[in-house]
Amino acid sequence: MTASTVLPVRLDEDYHVHSTFSDGASTVAENVQVAGERGLRQICLADHVRRDTGWVPEFVAAAGALRDRSELAVLIGLEAKIWDATGHLDLPDAIGGVDLILVADHQFPGPDGPVHPNLIRAALERGALAPSEAIGGLLAATSAALTRVTGARPLIAHLFSLLPKIGLSERAVPDAALASLAGRAAETGALLEVNEKWGCPPARTVAVFAAAGVRVVAGSDSHHCRDIGRFTSVRRTVDAVAAVAGR
Repeated sequence: MTASTVLPVRLDEDYHVHSTFSDGASTVAENVQVAGERGLRQICLADHVRRDTGWVPEFVAAAGALRDRSELAVLIGLEAKIWDATGHLDLPDAIGGVDLILVADHQFPGPDGPVHPNLIRAALERGALAPSEAIGGLLAATSAALTRVTGARPLIAHLFSLLPKIGLSERAVPDAALASLAGRAAETGALLEVNEKWGCPPARTVAVFAAAGVRVVAGSDSHHCRDIGRFTSVRRTVDAVAAVAGR
C-alpha cells in the first residue's frame, strides 16, 4: 500500500510559498518560474499580512498576472496569525481576489490578543496555566478562526507549530479535541497543510483530519525559490500515515 493510496497528498503542488511582498527573498515571478521548471502543477503564492497591510491589491495584481501567463495553476493566498481567543485574524479588510487564507498559530491567541510563546511557556512552568488550558485555548481559537474566514478558503498552516515553543507536544492533545477540530475543518471546507519547514503536524493529526474528509496538502513554507517543492519531512509524515493505515 502506497502513501498516495491512503493519503492523496500531491507532492507536485506547493501551497505555501513566500515572496518579497513580505519576508521572502524571491519575487513572485521567480517563484512561479522555478515551480514551473521543477514540474509542479500548482503553487499558492502566500505572504504574511497584518491588519494594517496595504499592499494586498498590488500583490493580487502581480500574482494574477502570472497566473494568466503560466502553464501551472497559481493560487493567491495570505497568511494571517490567529489574533485572539475568539478566532479573529490579523488580516486586512481588503482581500479581494484572494483564493486562500492561511490560518497560522504564530503566537498564542490570548483573550485580548496575541501572546508571545515565551510568556505562555513561563506561565506553564510556574503553574499559572495548565497544559490542558493552553491546548484547549489554542484549539478553540483555531476552530473559531476557520468560521471567520470569508471570501476565500481557509487553510490551516503548520498546525501545532506553536506547541514546542511553549514546551508542549501534540501528543498531549486529546483525541476528542483533535477530532472536533478536524470536524470543524471539514464543515468549513478548510485544507490542512503538512508543513515542510516546521515538520508539522505529525502523522497522528494528519490521519485524523484525512479520516474526517479534510483535504491534506503539502507546503514548503519557502522563503527562497530554491526551496519550492522540496519535501523531505512532508514525505516522512505521509509515509508514516500510510504505514499506520496499512497495518
